[in-house]
Amino acid sequence: MQYSITRRTMLKGSAAAAFAATGLGAPGILRAADTVKVGLSIPITGLQAILGETLLNCYRMAADELNAKDGIGGRKIELIVEDNQTTTKGSIDKARKLIGQDNVDVLMGNIISVERSATLSVTRRAKKLFFYPTQFEGGECDPYFVAMGAIPPQEVDPVVPWIVENVGKSVYVLGSDYAWPRKMTEAITAALDKAGGKLVGADFYPFGTQDFGPAFQKIKDVNPDLVWSMVVGNDGLAQLKQYRSFDIKPPMVGPSDDVMIQETPELAAGSYAAHSYFMAVDTPQNKRFIESYRKLYGAEKMLNTIGESGYNSLHLYALAATKAGSVEDAKVLKALPTVEFEAPQGVVRVDASNNHCVLHSFFAKVDAKGSQFEVVKSFGAIAPVTPYCKL
Repeated sequence: MQYSITRRTMLKGSAAAAFAATGLGAPGILRAADTVKVGLSIPITGLQAILGETLLNCYRMAADELNAKDGIGGRKIELIVEDNQTTTKGSIDKARKLIGQDNVDVLMGNIISVERSATLSVTRRAKKLFFYPTQFEGGECDPYFVAMGAIPPQEVDPVVPWIVENVGKSVYVLGSDYAWPRKMTEAITAALDKAGGKLVGADFYPFGTQDFGPAFQKIKDVNPDLVWSMVVGNDGLAQLKQYRSFDIKPPMVGPSDDVMIQETPELAAGSYAAHSYFMAVDTPQNKRFIESYRKLYGAEKMLNTIGESGYNSLHLYALAATKAGSVEDAKVLKALPTVEFEAPQGVVRVDASNNHCVLHSFFAKVDAKGSQFEVVKSFGAIAPVTPYCKL
């Protein structure tokens, strides 16, 4: 298995080997002598570096698993890794390089919306297949874009009625100031109104904010039943520390996951999250997933929904390309809705009508020790409802 990382990553255990150029273009038939080039645009540095390592490791593990068998139709998978630095420019530059210079067969990766939108501006024009692993606000519709992360109908709509019935009816939102938190807030508001709850306030902060004191004072004044936070990356960790120091009483639903709470376990205890995957999901596939990951990267390493989604992406792509007998984008896309993968979260597949993934939905709470999320409610597999996209 070969990896190419063209920027120093500063990640533990992510040393790279140089790769030999194959001259691979876009073969119509899978041939054993070739490799399949998978381009990865990962935030290894910048705001979302805290999540980039896990995502990269999960792609690497999926590639190793596939290569230990038959690769993709007899062809070995070669990962070409680029650090997009969690920026618009970085994402555009890396997508152009991966497609124009490296001639990748498929592009995967990105975390926040600015990365995705920037990458899409390149892949859309190039008509290049792009698998996005992260939960997001929806609204994207492109025949070459595959949404592997949850959208609001999967992450908000099933969860809010349960919250209103079991946790509380009034919600205050805190978010980073970009598309995902703002659009998610619209979805949360609509779901609350429908379920008999109410949004009682919302504040959004630019990336790099470290002082959330004014918002916490508002929360104390309003006294909601619940605070729903979508402050991301390292900013989210700073916010959580201050949340506890201000002695805010309402519980928090956050964007945090098993990877992030490891940074502040004593502070995360008792908080909630809604995702399509948690380490506590009880499936045989998840037990194997966790065991394999820790064998490779360390016994204390944690996993999250974005990493699991990346892992699922490469496996679904391999199944589709093998079935198509080709890595040509159009042929892979045609085969993609006809395959499914027994993922750690449960069986996943891509909906032919919108290229969004059918995913499971879970609501979980961090245990008293702050060591791991525990699933408190499973909503089963949820279809991606996309009025904005009919392919």
